[in-house]
Amino acid sequence: MRRAAPLGALLLLGACATPPSTPLKAGASAPSSSQAAEKLNLRRGRLLERLGGAGSFSELLRLDDFNGPLLAGESIEAYAEGSELKAVLLSQAALGADPGNGARRRLLKVLEDLTGIPADPEGLLPLDALVQHELSGAEQAFFDRRFGAAIQACRRALLLLPENRSAWLRLGSSYYALGDEARAREAWGRARGLDPADPALARFLAEKGWTQ
Repeated sequence: MRRAAPLGALLLLGACATPPSTPLKAGASAPSSSQAAEKLNLRRGRLLERLGGAGSFSELLRLDDFNGPLLAGESIEAYAEGSELKAVLLSQAALGADPGNGARRRLLKVLEDLTGIPADPEGLLPLDALVQHELSGAEQAFFDRRFGAAIQACRRALLLLPENRSAWLRLGSSYYALGDEARAREAWGRARGLDPADPALARFLAEKGWTQ
């Protein structure tokens, strides 16, 4: 059964058409929040212009079974906020949710052009599958002792799903293998926060004196 487009997707995409804020009167000082909003609008506008304007929204929001409309909207917002890798990854997931969606394919191509970040051709997958793809890559890199690559794959997974416990665990192990105990402790702490009842992790952290 196909889900209706989430309200959040409609709001996010509607925000892309928000006009620039009205200029302040002479003598008034522009608050930093207004400057930030103007920057967001400029980046949205640049992306929208390349996409073909608001006419592309209907296809971006075409219903699918994997929350693709919301992911497309979040991708646009991530680019507007300057989170360029996150924007590309979310766009991959949006296209993976509906591979025949021409507007989402355009979105991904435009983001590649604007950011200079190439999409992973094997990562055009629905969100959960894309996260698993990144975690599988992290696991393989870890066992090949390519710990830097494992860290990057975990980071990509966490950009997509920040509460993914497996990614935090693998990230901690990868930092630990590189001798970066501070970052390992931080990552494992995040993993423990997501499942405080994990006895093995709790015991290991206690042995290291990292329980606080």
